[in-house]
Amino acid sequence: MRADEVGYRDVVGLRTAVRESGTGAPVIFVHGNPDSADEWAPFLERSAELGRVIAPDLPGFGRSARPGVVDFAMLKQWFRAFVDDLGVDRYRLVVHDWGAVALAAAALRPEQLEKLVVIDAVPLSAAYRWHWLARVWRVPALGELAVFGMRRSTLKVLSRLSSPRPGPMADEFLDDATRYLDAGMRRAILGLYRSANPGVLRAAGVALEEVRCPSLVVWGEGDPYLGTEEAYRYGAALAGSTVELVPGVGHWCFREDPSVVDRVVKFLGAG
Repeated sequence: MRADEVGYRDVVGLRTAVRESGTGAPVIFVHGNPDSADEWAPFLERSAELGRVIAPDLPGFGRSARPGVVDFAMLKQWFRAFVDDLGVDRYRLVVHDWGAVALAAAALRPEQLEKLVVIDAVPLSAAYRWHWLARVWRVPALGELAVFGMRRSTLKVLSRLSSPRPGPMADEFLDDATRYLDAGMRRAILGLYRSANPGVLRAAGVALEEVRCPSLVVWGEGDPYLGTEEAYRYGAALAGSTVELVPGVGHWCFREDPSVVDRVVKFLGAG
């Protein structure tokens, strides 16, 4: 399958869109909010270096099915089933933002992980305090008004706050972030944020101490949603990890600074 092709798998009864490129040892990339597998295009294009690159759309996001309920526990279950459906015994994993749910699931089977990259991911810790927009989404009624008001124009304004760089994020980012933003995806955003209470995040983080594979934690130094202290919390929880802060960029550091893609590809190698 070429990097620009999308296939579909039935995973726990949900039609799951998957972008895939290359052959060989697998590496799975899991996106966050309000993204899809499209955010991983720079990595899909480098499958010659990485091997078999697999990037699914989370249920409720991108081109995947819009289930009635999307929450933290459901996505954990879905990711475990997704790995089983792929038929791989060992894999490398890269997560960004809410891709942390995949890490929470993967940590329950740590023997399958060969390498791990965590990029500005939602903390699996009760110590984390949600950023202002997440707090709005978590409030009934107010959250509905906010998330259903999300449009390309509003995201363009909000994206000015996502990075220390001046101006909004690039048009390509805005296009990717709004291409699949329908009512079902908006409900998924609310369901996910509202299901991740401190106790849920704490419980999910307990298993991180079992993850012993080489790990790289990459963090935009100017991320306004997830401060650099969260990078170091991941570094402390993951044995054998390296923490690297990227200056001058924010939450989507690998989209703002191409050298981050080079660094991650070098770390992952070809399996």
